[in-house]
Amino acid sequence: MPIPDDRPLPVRLRRVLSAVPEATALIFEDRGYPWAFLRRAVDDLDRLLAEAGAPDAHRIGIVLRNRPGHLAALVAVLATGRQVVTLSPFHGDVALAEDIRTLAPQVVVAGGADWARPGVASAAAEVAAVPLETGEDDRPLRGRAADWSPAPGAAERGDVAVLMQTSGTTGRPKRVELTYRKLTAAFEASGTPVASSEVRLRTHPAILWTSLVHIGGLYFAIANVAAGLQTALLERFDVQKWAALVRRTRPRRVRLAPTPLRMVLQSDLSADVFEGVETVSSGTAPLPPEDAERFTARFGVPVLSVYGATEFAGAIAGWDLALHRKWWTAKRGSVGRAFPSIALRVVDRATGEPVSAGAVGVLEAKGAQLPGDGWVRTTDLASLDDDGFLYIHGRADDAINRGGFKIVPSVIEDALRAHPAVRDAAAVGIPDERLGEVPVAAVTIRDGAVVPGASELGQWLAERLARYHLPTEIKVVGELPRTPSMKVSRPDVQALFEPAPRTMA
Repeated sequence: MPIPDDRPLPVRLRRVLSAVPEATALIFEDRGYPWAFLRRAVDDLDRLLAEAGAPDAHRIGIVLRNRPGHLAALVAVLATGRQVVTLSPFHGDVALAEDIRTLAPQVVVAGGADWARPGVASAAAEVAAVPLETGEDDRPLRGRAADWSPAPGAAERGDVAVLMQTSGTTGRPKRVELTYRKLTAAFEASGTPVASSEVRLRTHPAILWTSLVHIGGLYFAIANVAAGLQTALLERFDVQKWAALVRRTRPRRVRLAPTPLRMVLQSDLSADVFEGVETVSSGTAPLPPEDAERFTARFGVPVLSVYGATEFAGAIAGWDLALHRKWWTAKRGSVGRAFPSIALRVVDRATGEPVSAGAVGVLEAKGAQLPGDGWVRTTDLASLDDDGFLYIHGRADDAINRGGFKIVPSVIEDALRAHPAVRDAAAVGIPDERLGEVPVAAVTIRDGAVVPGASELGQWLAERLARYHLPTEIKVVGELPRTPSMKVSRPDVQALFEPAPRTMA
């Protein structure tokens, strides 16, 4: 399918895939995959859609697991100038099927295990999507027999590269459009060449453990290919497997969000694991400076924080090694400075007027990789000092940050209220040593209803929400605590989950 001339990213991806086909592009478990494996996915996607009578199908839904076939499918969609519709494998069966029905992609790509999940195939049939299955042998994509006739789809000429589920950084979780223009601007700002015609394959791999359905995984999966970097892929983060991969591949830079960074700190790993590692990058959630300093003292590697959001197509501010060497002592606790082409300001929550240096307000940003041409307001409380260093002071909303995944309480509450026995619900975050925060929920029961157990309510949510949304505890209460204005009192709901005080014997 023809690609518009103003989209350099697909051209760059195909150029890298074809540079040295036999060189290793991807490492997964004990196997290496050549660049030809990823290139084959590009060819197979075009061929399979033509055979299905839908060569112009444009919106491709992918149930994105961290496996070779799924990564190859992701690369293929963008290398052909199409649109990725992200589908989360962590959703319950009901929620995943509902996503397919609601978003109505023209093609659904999934592994065999996900196709076997209840409701997935029937949802794809309802929207007449072409079904494709991922593979991990020499064929990253293959056709799948269907009991329905896929509907030929006309090509959409919009600039949207990825229709992505946010985790709620700038508000309630929603679908946001990441355009080819935004992604290109984000890659170029971070030093990843997109417009360049020169291709130089790198010998130092990048370890990728963040889920491909999360912006941190999807962004770096594509950035690695654009930069000619090998990707060492992990299905999920595990300290020992990750450390073994660091020893085996010897990357120069690694990425550890605050939660896995703390897991590494709590492990018995020795400092020699990090031999040859120059920096650790950390984002998705606030990292206390004490944790960064403990990590550096123990392993001898500086930790560089970054700040971003799904809506921003990646990070918009952060530290680099030169900044860290010069400023860390003086700017301890900052998340760094704005990246090139990004402007930041802090405004008063009520008036929207910019505040003075050092004052706390709501952070706004603008730049080529952000939505629109004006200032975009986040829900983060922040300050900027006279030297342009950004400090994050918390959130201006009730979102729960579970190890980097942002959870808006109403998502959990709405799902609980849909249960036939539940009258009302309130979800809040409580502190957790490893994840920072975890969600918990309190519910009240309708008059005359049989009181459901916590396991029943948990199963109800598991079928409708992503795994990271699931509360660690659900309590049935007579009434939800409320303020004088009859709003739910979230501090009092949190108090319901505080450990009982110890009594003296």
